[in-house]
Amino acid sequence: MSVRAIDVAYNLLLDCKEGMPFKDLWEKVKTEMGYDEKMASKKISQFYTNLSLDGRFVNLDNNFWNLKSHCKYDEVAVTEEDLQEIDDSDDENDDEYQEDEVVENEEDEY
Repeated sequence: MSVRAIDVAYNLLLDCKEGMPFKDLWEKVKTEMGYDEKMASKKISQFYTNLSLDGRFVNLDNNFWNLKSHCKYDEVAVTEEDLQEIDDSDDENDDEYQEDEVVENEEDEY
């Protein structure tokens, strides 16, 4: 039975109670999996997706990863305020996109 990269990451973080940046985690995983640079470049995006979707892991800040089981509730809980901040930033991005779109249309008329 082959070992999956996500399970390697889980085992690495089990031994590292404080967690680690994604870059360091990926370096250890690709070494453990025996990936060469070509294979690693093909696998990194799927690994990041799996890490993001797997409920055992949590992205704390600045792409710093840990296991949820190692974190206090306050570190991983999403509050209503957090969701509002995300929603507000999405609205700001929508406004910027619409402004860019108008500028592009004005340029096309000339």
